[in-house]
Amino acid sequence: MGAKYSFKRHMYYEIKDAIDKNHVGFLLGPRKCGKTICLKQLKDYYKNAVYVDVKSEFNSDEEKRRFISQVVKDIKDDKDVLYLIDEVTYLDCPDKAIGKIGDAYSECDNDNTKIIFAGSQSKALDQWGHSSFAGNTFFIKSDFLSYPEWLAYKGITDVSESTYIDFISHTKDFYSDFVDIKDYLRGCLDETVISNFKSIEYVIDNDPGEIDTEMLLDTLYASMISLHNHSSYEKFQDSNVFAKTIANYFATEDLGITDEELKSRTVEFLSDRYSRFKQMSVHDCKKSLQFLSNCGLITFTLVTDNPDMVDPYVTGKILKDTNDIFNKKDLFIKYNVTMNYPMFYVDMVKSVLGEQMPSELPRQLVGNIMECHVRGLLPNTGCYEYRDGDGNEVDYVTVGGRAIEFSITNKDTRDTKFKLIPNLHEKILLTKNKSTTIHDVKCIPYYKYIFDSSIGKEMVEKNG
Repeated sequence: MGAKYSFKRHMYYEIKDAIDKNHVGFLLGPRKCGKTICLKQLKDYYKNAVYVDVKSEFNSDEEKRRFISQVVKDIKDDKDVLYLIDEVTYLDCPDKAIGKIGDAYSECDNDNTKIIFAGSQSKALDQWGHSSFAGNTFFIKSDFLSYPEWLAYKGITDVSESTYIDFISHTKDFYSDFVDIKDYLRGCLDETVISNFKSIEYVIDNDPGEIDTEMLLDTLYASMISLHNHSSYEKFQDSNVFAKTIANYFATEDLGITDEELKSRTVEFLSDRYSRFKQMSVHDCKKSLQFLSNCGLITFTLVTDNPDMVDPYVTGKILKDTNDIFNKKDLFIKYNVTMNYPMFYVDMVKSVLGEQMPSELPRQLVGNIMECHVRGLLPNTGCYEYRDGDGNEVDYVTVGGRAIEFSITNKDTRDTKFKLIPNLHEKILLTKNKSTTIHDVKCIPYYKYIFDSSIGKEMVEKNG
């Protein structure tokens, strides 16, 4: 099986701690992030564990219903068994099946039967779990491999720029069955359609509508091409902008092709995506963004120059008909849309460069990936990005008075724009390696901040 299959991640220890105190739990998280391996590791640890993959082990809905009936019987008989039920959304009427199990627990005294449900349809499972078990269950959010988990997996305790760049460059290697982002999104769509088709009750905001894999990819590339800072939609729509940017990123790399060849390849690669995205309606664009957000792949940050008028929960309303976004231009000016996982960002760049992708990422590209990564780790409600008409920015501000500026250089604190935001009680500047407080600005190396903000850091500290 290899070292990566014997390596126990943070979610494994979380479930072990929770299962001793609760009868029922839900393991949520993006597809292919490692939930199945975690369940199989738990099966090996608990002698009374029964692992069931609903998707592959049953040939009919009738078999699935018989399985649920058996689980209900075991609950009523107080049988000493731990059910690890994977791919729950493939059950016949999964919401009602989970409801039957919840009813069985409420109708009898049970001390010995325990269940872990797992699946990648987090929005649906969260709704079904809360409606079936109220507060008598636990929810554990799994995720793709974190930076601290990568260090623990590699047996490294060095939290540094070099190990962080190694992490973002090679995380995908940990997932041997990960093909590419297109294949991944296709699977996400298929699972969402199945979960909605098989459930009886409507899951709010979980319907993908008429979107398809290509629309999702078009929207993702559009978000990436915006490079987090374009306020001109005209530039945003120009395919040459991203081509020049890619060429500038890799100008110092020996790729075996000229800058002009690289620009030409980038324009050719993205030409169809640009054409489709220009024709995409704002409704379909918002629907695609909603789906990508539901999958945990992207983060929205409101961009504003008027902190006093900020609705702290506006990102949750981005897809409502009542908001004031009526065209794609407004959408990408008013919101900063970033990808949460470095492995997806790197995969998208590699899809453009192909075999010319260098083993070492250019520093400017690392800076963009770091910004996306940090935003994915921070809360995405109760916050905004400050940007005024003169181009002055503060990257991340909370309504509670905390602000962060992202940098992978040792930026002078005098060059920050924190003074533009009133009533700040905490100011953090991410740096290359400067760790100090200058006046009232706390300087923290960006890789150290990411380490401290990620799950699994205790796994490294324990080995240090």
